[in-house]
Amino acid sequence: MHPPFVIFSMPRSRSAWISRFLSWGDWHCGHEELLHQRSLEDVQSWLGQPCTGTVETAASPFWRILRTLQPDVRVVVVRRPVDEVVASFMRLPLGYQEATLRPLMERTAAKLDQIERRWPGVLAVTFEDLATEAGCRRVWEHVLPYPHQPDWWAAVSLVNIQVDMRVLVRRFRAYQPQLEKLAQIAKHRIVSDMRPAEREFDGLTFQTQPFSEFVRDAKALIINHCALVGRKAELDFNVPLLEALDQVGALQVMTARSNGRCFGYLVSIVEPSLDGPDIIQAHHTIFYTAPEVRGLGVRLLMRANDALRERGVSQIWMRAGVVGSGPRMGAVYRRLGAQPWGELYRMEL
Repeated sequence: MHPPFVIFSMPRSRSAWISRFLSWGDWHCGHEELLHQRSLEDVQSWLGQPCTGTVETAASPFWRILRTLQPDVRVVVVRRPVDEVVASFMRLPLGYQEATLRPLMERTAAKLDQIERRWPGVLAVTFEDLATEAGCRRVWEHVLPYPHQPDWWAAVSLVNIQVDMRVLVRRFRAYQPQLEKLAQIAKHRIVSDMRPAEREFDGLTFQTQPFSEFVRDAKALIINHCALVGRKAELDFNVPLLEALDQVGALQVMTARSNGRCFGYLVSIVEPSLDGPDIIQAHHTIFYTAPEVRGLGVRLLMRANDALRERGVSQIWMRAGVVGSGPRMGAVYRRLGAQPWGELYRMEL
């Protein structure tokens, strides 16, 4: 099967036109499809369709993750001088400010440089190339399984195809929170893929600590955790409540460290149980371990449970279906001796 393709383009560089030109036969070439994606699974499913390609002007910062999602994808880079792109934007009646626009376009151009240097078999063309049949033929033959169609090029070359930038900007602004969340998830995946392979860590220490100290010391790890589960890049929880629980002794924060650096944490709420006046129970809540430390999750759970037992806790509740907990958490809990206990449902009011 012929692989899908992605064209990373500078904005204002005939991107809408080339998407129309490359939509031929059974193949459909989208344009700015990233605006419609809400998860990495969405991106992978879209690229997994047969006879699929797209032209993207805002996806270049995330080119590395494309290798993970679709390793055989064919890639094209479309270049245009930053000065020309900025001038084209400034002619639009949309109130762009050159002081903020130019650095953004320079970063986009730098990302295209990276793709051109590092993607095996990439095809690089210019805005001027796309005004010629020879340049368009190079792109066509790189991404499509068909022979070049001169008559089709001649017909489409006469048409001025442009996206309505007013609609595009409105759509971006409407979905900006969702797109920023997807960007955080993508960045987290890219950083994780660039880390060294899993390895054993010497000198890991486990300790309980006040919640405020944990938030201060584990800031980088918390950002990774929040990006993974699709939250804001911060401790996006009810922090005042957690601090209040800690102050009255109803919270336990267990952390795992090596050379002072935090590699994992488990936050548990400690409370009386409705099952009896002498029963103290704990609920494991915020739980994350750095992926480069093999087996840390089980060890962190065991140390947290030991500390809770010393506090007089006799029941521990662990949820396997919370966002970001991973599909294997139920197996991990059973491995520690926990048993399934009914099901949990949530209703939004």
